Amino acid sequence: MTNAPPYIRQKDSCRTLTEDVLIVLFAVYFMAVYYYGARAAVLGVFSAGVAFLCDIVCKLLLRQRITLREHSSLVTALVIPLLLPASIPYSILAAAVVFALVVMKYPFGGVGGNLFNPAAGGFAFAAICFPRDVFAYPTPLERLDIFGSYAGRSVTSAAYTLKAGGIPSVGDFVEMLLGNVPGPMGATNILVVCACLLYLVIRGTVRWQGPVFFLATCAGLAWLFPRASMPGNESVMYELFSGILIFGAVFMLMEPVTSPKRPTGTMLYAVLTGVMTMLFRRFGGFEEGFPFALLLCNAFVPLFDLADELLHRKIRRARLVSSENEKAS
Repeated sequence: MTNAPPYIRQKDSCRTLTEDVLIVLFAVYFMAVYYYGARAAVLGVFSAGVAFLCDIVCKLLLRQRITLREHSSLVTALVIPLLLPASIPYSILAAAVVFALVVMKYPFGGVGGNLFNPAAGGFAFAAICFPRDVFAYPTPLERLDIFGSYAGRSVTSAAYTLKAGGIPSVGDFVEMLLGNVPGPMGATNILVVCACLLYLVIRGTVRWQGPVFFLATCAGLAWLFPRASMPGNESVMYELFSGILIFGAVFMLMEPVTSPKRPTGTMLYAVLTGVMTMLFRRFGGFEEGFPFALLLCNAFVPLFDLADELLHRKIRRARLVSSENEKAS
């Protein structure tokens, strides 16, 4: 093939896939505005503006055609603020977006060439450089000032409590489903994020094997190895519903450029990412390990694709030999 990846063997184009993701991202932003006010929406618009400027500069330097019909950078720009608290300073958000595009995307050739998920890279950069701002959250339903620094009282999330070896006291199961708990402004409303996953799976934008096998792996490890003294079912609930685990499974895990191209490779990739995520959560230096685990597992995606292709070649050859033997007999 002469075109850049991702190679899509169906009627939907890369533009159609990104537009599907944009549609559901707007629903997540709507809930973020409900919980934190207009600042959540302004963060998204600001991030998109920074990404637009980065796109222009990088494409000019690479002598690529500038077009408004390609939305992958916009998706990255809208995902990054949802991984962060609504109180995040605009300067830190801008740094995360610039790192995601200028370091994680365009040095590999731009659209379809990046080896690592840009949004995960942007979040990892912000978390390492500005951990106090990235992991300090405003209280839900608190209206934040649109501009200026956050002057309210920051609180910790359930993911931090688990990291410290405690049992979260962030409300009951319903409150966690509805997102009325401290955390990243787009990742706490589990019900809405799961509805987004259902839409993307029905549309064929996301292959269901990825999120299902990833979350099943995380749930199994949480059941077998709780990080605090609590029953396995409670451990599963707190692990899955805290941090950006489910949000990442929906919007980042199956990003078409950095994920395997076949179902078999996808399942292996999802299981490996689930194992690495739980290891990062338990032994890593931050309360949220998914972006770091995802970046690590992205590096193995070409190997999964190669092994998957070799497996399918053997299967095709075996079927061909079997068919020829049947005709000969």
